[in-house]
Amino acid sequence: MLFCILSLLTAEPMEQRTRILMGTYVTVTLPSGHNREISHTFKLLKDIEGSLSTFDRNASLYRLNHTHRISYDACLAEALERSKVYYEKTQGYFDVTIGSISKKLYHFGEARTYSPSKVQLEKAPLNIDGIHISKKYIMTDTDITVDLGGMGKGYGADKAAAYLLEQNISRGIIALSGDIRCLGPCKVYLQSPFSEQTFARTEARVPDLSVSTSGTYRRYAAKKSEHHLIDPKTAEQEKTFVSVSLFSRADNSTIDAYATAVAVMPKKKALAFLKSHQQIGYVLVETDGTVIYGNLEPFIYIKWRKKPAGFAIPTTIHKP
Repeated sequence: MLFCILSLLTAEPMEQRTRILMGTYVTVTLPSGHNREISHTFKLLKDIEGSLSTFDRNASLYRLNHTHRISYDACLAEALERSKVYYEKTQGYFDVTIGSISKKLYHFGEARTYSPSKVQLEKAPLNIDGIHISKKYIMTDTDITVDLGGMGKGYGADKAAAYLLEQNISRGIIALSGDIRCLGPCKVYLQSPFSEQTFARTEARVPDLSVSTSGTYRRYAAKKSEHHLIDPKTAEQEKTFVSVSLFSRADNSTIDAYATAVAVMPKKKALAFLKSHQQIGYVLVETDGTVIYGNLEPFIYIKWRKKPAGFAIPTTIHKP
């Protein structure tokens, strides 16, 4: 994940609270006097975690991965149905059955991780059609493991934003690590994947900006080359981009999934995909520090910092 520094463009006094939920730091910033709404937002996200977690033994997804048949859970069913759509939209580069590799083989997120063999990776079963949802049950084929880490935080941001808007709150920020929803104008500082510096400052042009970031440098198994962003078509880590940041007015779950997919696509496919999605702006950082960006004008103003360590900014501009 690419971590961002956030601030809201308002002189109004704000209150900010942070909790660990959904496997990350969740920060909710709202106008002062909305303690109840902040607490309820955390409760809402805790409930979502109870559906989508692969670590909590009581969570619906954990039980599905171990028993392959559970009673219908509306939250999990919705996340899975959306994931099937994202699979089609990304031509299979977003595939939640990647859990057969990320969870079953590497054990990402657990206390001990592993380095699977090439044979194990090649034989890992991935099959989006192995997920079955009915009115009473959610089922998977017995060799399938589901990992919703590529869209779950965005899904949580969507649900939190919907709740706050129902409460007539139109100013605030919901941040689940690199998945961010701004209610009202905000600033987002992008952190370098090579250092602790920020390399760009952005300001929202729209009142309902969604941001999603994905990176290869924060989460890996036994060695850094074994990062968690794996191409489901090759069962290998893609080595083109070290970070992907997307900006949109679309759902956070959508651009969370798209950021995951772009991060594992070959460069030509990634740029073609982004060119075909005019509702998304992007900033991509390659392994050599080259920055590629485009379609930002509808969503954000951006100001590049003077060359941070490891960067050539900007060296390439790709315009749709």
